[in-house]
Amino acid sequence: MKRATVAAMLAVLMLLCAGVRPGEGARAVLSPDSPEESPWLSELLRDSARGSRDLLGLPVDPSLVKREIQRLADRLRPEVSRASDEGQVVDAFRRVLLVEERFVYDKSSSDPGNYLLETVLARKKGNCLGLSMLYLSLADRLGLPFRGVYVPSHCFVRYEGETIRRNVEFAEGGASWEDERYRREFRIRPGRPYLRSLTHSEMVGVFLKTLGAGYSRKGREEEALRLYDEARRLFPGLPDVHYNAGVSLQRLGRLDEAIVMYKRALDLDPEMAAARDNLGILLAGAGRYEEAIAEARLAVELEPWNAATRGNLAAAYCGCGRMDEGIREYRAAVKIDPENRRLQSGLERAYNTQGSR
Repeated sequence: MKRATVAAMLAVLMLLCAGVRPGEGARAVLSPDSPEESPWLSELLRDSARGSRDLLGLPVDPSLVKREIQRLADRLRPEVSRASDEGQVVDAFRRVLLVEERFVYDKSSSDPGNYLLETVLARKKGNCLGLSMLYLSLADRLGLPFRGVYVPSHCFVRYEGETIRRNVEFAEGGASWEDERYRREFRIRPGRPYLRSLTHSEMVGVFLKTLGAGYSRKGREEEALRLYDEARRLFPGLPDVHYNAGVSLQRLGRLDEAIVMYKRALDLDPEMAAARDNLGILLAGAGRYEEAIAEARLAVELEPWNAATRGNLAAAYCGCGRMDEGIREYRAAVKIDPENRRLQSGLERAYNTQGSR
């Protein structure tokens, strides 16, 4: 990150505490029944601050973040208090945060600034995870029953009240989506481990899984693996954390361990196509072609539109001499993605090998 960009970000972060003196009203604004800061939130703030330092190069004062969370909670408190029903509580969060405070949604998951709390608060912009953690942090200060929910590569919050149960979808400005729409949009068939309301600790696991992927993108695989270990401790039932660990292990050349992780991910979610695809590649590399072809075929069945996955199936066929089947799959893959040079080269090699025979 350029020095000017870092300086600008620091300037924005300093604005978070504008007009607030250290220690001013830290507890006085809370009603008597409001909870103290929960352990899960303290852990989230520590992990987010570490990510801001390591991934963005920003020195972070956690007290600034806590003050801004407190400021937003103080804005929400009278609105929530005036609500005549639980639906109005959800509406108050949307109005104050997404309309008046102008927090906006950015779908990018590769930008750490979209999920690290420091930059989400500073820029008033976040992806599904960043805005979900903002909602949950404020709900923790106000004692409200918002919970996080995870679906493949996406999350949102759900209000679990006594009279209503309402999903809040940030990709549509805080609109309420029914569970059925998530099942349809994310192809969640019965039995897949998604769409349930998570504990706060499990949501920290989702955050650490995502943070680990940020370290992995920087080539810091060992640090990523440590974060994945912590994420698995908090949320052992999250398929993605095992998958992500498999990717890091694969990049480090620890292939047997990567195979174990991909299989754990598939034990939790047999329809995770990416895990089946990567597992098939590793099995083929180990000369275990029948197993590789079985995994690759399942991956293609799950995502028939994915040209790269079909190309990996073709490569597995060709690797064990089944050239006709390999050519068939390469041709199908090239038809899906005609500009993919890797697939074209694979098809040419397969034809050349078949011709030489």
